[in-house]
Amino acid sequence: MFSRATGTTPYQLPALMLMGVITLALTLLTIGARSPYTQANLDLGYDPNYTRTEQTLIGPPIPYRGANLAVPPAADPVEQGRQLFVIKGCASCHGLAGRDGIIAPVIVGTDADTLRKKTSKGPGGMPAYAHGALSDEDLAAIAAYLKAIGKP
Repeated sequence: MFSRATGTTPYQLPALMLMGVITLALTLLTIGARSPYTQANLDLGYDPNYTRTEQTLIGPPIPYRGANLAVPPAADPVEQGRQLFVIKGCASCHGLAGRDGIIAPVIVGTDADTLRKKTSKGPGGMPAYAHGALSDEDLAAIAAYLKAIGKP
């Protein structure tokens, strides 16, 4: 069937649209691949041959050592436990109050020994923490926080 209004058959229009989408996608991928902000293009110095966008140097590479507190640890063990509960990722599954997590059980009142066992083996859906990621002092502070929030 031929359409006089567009001058095309019914099968040509979807094919033309698909060609346009593919062309747009390839163009965007080409631009993104040449950006100095993609990991493959990160450099320690200015590249005089790159002129598409402004280049910014932020310093030498620093190895990732894990998340740390943005503020000094609190002196109070309960407050320090609250800080660690968030920064070490506990709150993302168990909730800020240790009892309202969407994907993890209530852990209010859990002691440090139980925390050590659970975090070192990662039972069920919980991932195991790397050796040394949680010190005994960290676990004691988290347990103090969990005990404190368990009180009415």
